[in-house]
Amino acid sequence: MKRTAIRGYGGSGRTFCVVLVLLVSAWTVGCMMKVEEPTAPNLLLITLDTTRRDHCSVYGYERGTTPNLVMLAEQGVRFDLAYAPMSVTGPTHATIFTSLYPIGHGVVKNALKLGLEYQTLAEILAENGYQTAAVVSSFALNGKFGYAQGFEEYDDDFGEAEPIFSDEFWPDHLNEGGLDRRAHHTTRQAIGWLDERRKRNQPFFLFVHYFDPHAPYVPPMPFAELYVDPNDRSDYLQYLTDLYDAEIAFTDWQVGVLLEALDKLSLERNTLVVLVGDHGEGLMQHDYLLHGPNIYEEAVRVPLLVRWPDQIAAGQVLSSPVEMVDLFPTILDLLGIEPPPVPIQGRSLAAALYGDEELDPERPVYLHRRPYKERMLKTLPKYNPQSVDSILVKGQKYAIRVGRWKYIEGAEEGTKELFDLDADPGEGSNLYSKLPEKAAALALQLESWRLSHTPDGLVQVPVSDEDEQRLHALGYVD
Repeated sequence: MKRTAIRGYGGSGRTFCVVLVLLVSAWTVGCMMKVEEPTAPNLLLITLDTTRRDHCSVYGYERGTTPNLVMLAEQGVRFDLAYAPMSVTGPTHATIFTSLYPIGHGVVKNALKLGLEYQTLAEILAENGYQTAAVVSSFALNGKFGYAQGFEEYDDDFGEAEPIFSDEFWPDHLNEGGLDRRAHHTTRQAIGWLDERRKRNQPFFLFVHYFDPHAPYVPPMPFAELYVDPNDRSDYLQYLTDLYDAEIAFTDWQVGVLLEALDKLSLERNTLVVLVGDHGEGLMQHDYLLHGPNIYEEAVRVPLLVRWPDQIAAGQVLSSPVEMVDLFPTILDLLGIEPPPVPIQGRSLAAALYGDEELDPERPVYLHRRPYKERMLKTLPKYNPQSVDSILVKGQKYAIRVGRWKYIEGAEEGTKELFDLDADPGEGSNLYSKLPEKAAALALQLESWRLSHTPDGLVQVPVSDEDEQRLHALGYVD
C-alpha cells in the first residue's frame, strides 16, 4: 500500500491536505521504463464532462478546485472565452471530432448517431500514421453512436468499474453494463494503455473522457469532505454546489495523475495536450439545476487549456472567443497534418497559439438547444425526494454572441433576450425591449447562420429498452 498526500484543494482561505490510500499495481508510473519515442508529436485530448468554467480555480474560482489545471495553464495556454456549441455531451464531442456545429453534423442530442460520411479527427490521424485509442466514462459516448470512428481501441466497456450512479440514485435505471465509471478507473485504463499497449515506434492519439462532475454529485472520500458539512443541509442548493465542487476537485486530481504518468513515461515534451469541458451546469442560476436545455453562460462557457512544451509559449492567456469547431483544424495545424478536403466550420487557432496573430474579439459564437417538450425537475431525487418543483422546457433555442452582446431566441417558449455580458455577465437583465435594433441585427445574423448550417437529415440509432433506460438515467432522453 502507498499513502499519497493530495494537497492544494482549498477554498475561502482554508487549506486542505487529503490523504488517499492507493493500491500499487502493475502499471504504477514509478516503475515505468523510459524508451526511445517517435519524433512525430503525440496528442492527448482530455474532455471534462459537466465542468463549469467559473467553478474551476484556474479561472479564478475562490475554492481551490483545480490545482492541476492551474499547473497545466501555467505550462501552456488558457482560453478565457471558449464555448461549447450545446450543453449536451454527445453533440459537443461530435463537434470536436468533425469541426461541424451540431446542426451541421446532425447530432443534436444523445442517441443520435454520428454518420459514417463525416471524417473524424481520429480517422485523419490514423491515416497519417497515428495509433489511436480512447477511454470514455459515460454511456452517452458509447461507440454504437458513432464516436469510435477511427479509433483502433475504444474502451466504452465499464465492466466492474465503480459507477457514479448507484442504487441510492434512480435505482430503476440501473442495469447490466452500467452508465458510467469513476475517474480513477478511467485514469487506470488510460495509463495502462500508455504503458502496455502503446506502440513505441509510432505517434499516438489518446482521447480520455472524465464524467464525474455530472449529476448525481457523489464525490468519493476524502474529496466529499473538502467543502461539505454532512450535518448541515439547511441550504439545499449550497449543499449540492459543495458536492459538485468536490466532484470537480476529484476529477482534477485524476487529470494530475494522468499527466504525471505522461511525464514518467518521458512523453510530456513530445505530446500536445488539449483539455476542454464539454459543457457546464446550471446550479439554478437561471432556474436550471442541470444542463441539457440551458444555453446561458454557465452551461456553455467551458475550460480550454493547451500545452505543448518547447513549441507553444507557456503562461499565455487568450481572451477572444473560440468554439469547439476550432479544435479539429487547430490540432491538425499544430501537428503539421494537411486537413482533408472535407467541409469544416471552424478555424485554426495555431497562429494565435504560436503568438503570430491575434484572435478576433468580435468573432461570432453560435449556440443551439435541441427541441424539448418536458418538465425538468429543479431537484435531485436523492436529496429532496418530496419536491415536485419543475420548469417547463419547450422547443428549440438559438443564441449568438458577438463581442459584449448575446442574443437568445426560442419561438415555442416566446423567448427573446438580449444581454450585455460586459455589464451583466450573469445574464440577469434582459435588454431586448430597450435595444430592439441591436437585438434585430443579431437575430438576422443568427437566422442566416442557422439556415446555412441545417443538415439534410438526422441518423437515429435503434435504441433498445435497456439503452433508453441508461440515457434516461443520464437525463438525455425525453
